[in-house]
Amino acid sequence: MSAVLASMLVTPPRAQLDDIRILGLGERTVRLGLTPDTVLPGTYALWVGQRIAALGAVVSKDAEGVERSIDERSRSLLEGVATARWSGYALFEPEQVTDEVETVDVGTELGPAPAWIMGDQEATTWCVQVHGRGVTRHETLRAAPIYLRRGIPVLAASYRNDTEAPPSRRNKYRLGLDEWRDIDDAIGIVARGAQRIVLHGWSMGGQIALQVARRSRHRRRIAAVVLDSPVVGWRPTLLLQVALVKMPAWLVDTAVGLLESPAAVLSGSRSLDFDELDNVLHADALSQPILLLHSADDGYVPPDASRQLAAARPDLVEYHEWRQARHTKLWNLDRARYETEVGDWLDARGIGAFG
Repeated sequence: MSAVLASMLVTPPRAQLDDIRILGLGERTVRLGLTPDTVLPGTYALWVGQRIAALGAVVSKDAEGVERSIDERSRSLLEGVATARWSGYALFEPEQVTDEVETVDVGTELGPAPAWIMGDQEATTWCVQVHGRGVTRHETLRAAPIYLRRGIPVLAASYRNDTEAPPSRRNKYRLGLDEWRDIDDAIGIVARGAQRIVLHGWSMGGQIALQVARRSRHRRRIAAVVLDSPVVGWRPTLLLQVALVKMPAWLVDTAVGLLESPAAVLSGSRSLDFDELDNVLHADALSQPILLLHSADDGYVPPDASRQLAAARPDLVEYHEWRQARHTKLWNLDRARYETEVGDWLDARGIGAFG
């Protein structure tokens, strides 16, 4: 079982199953089966094959299902559909955010990694968005308007093994230890004109952003770091995952041992170092102000390490704990609150395009 856990952690997921039943369609509503997600307030989406149907607010709920509002386009996508997959991608394409969009290739050590650039490229402050494990740069679009309204252009990056950027030789995640270099290369393509960089990382992208903040050749230009549901350290996340399936906690130590072994091939030909991936242990190496947003009931990445990082560096870390939002769905639960918390934090530090 430890080997299975270790392999699952470093293997990029490829097939994700539908998890939502479509019970019926109204004129401007869809009726969904009850799950902890489908009853949440806010705005979400459903994957229908490779397309996205946007979901609005809850209209009604009973013991068997929940009705949510939908627009005409989403209704047409859902006609005749029996199941779909829950998503936070209420904004899915960069053109939904701005007309100023350019697709570029970032040169990395593995080859060209695609990225979107949104906004005014003459600005001197940029935001680089880093998505999480098992998803793509589409995840990060939700936060882009916060920066664009302040005249800050956004680069939404890809990185190795995320299905868009080139794969590594063994096509295994390194959980942040190698992926950060691709993001550092992404910073490199804007650093010629950018005097300041804001990193915004989601889930494993938060771990990657923290690695960049500690290691980047551009770290003196990194003015701020925003973290959404981040993996500050991997051990608490693994402990939660084994607890959810009612497996013994010692499996985590054994799985970590397998991945750290010099003979390990699970981690992609080189062993991992979980202490290097523990940003609480390396809190003293951080020098940038950090806004850290995490939900107490995240359900995938527990907030334990986020709380510990905030306690270790109260001089740098401003920690906002949410409830009910679950993993990386804070914006979806309450867009106004999310944009206010991030925007006010940036404004308080004078972080704008030309500020």
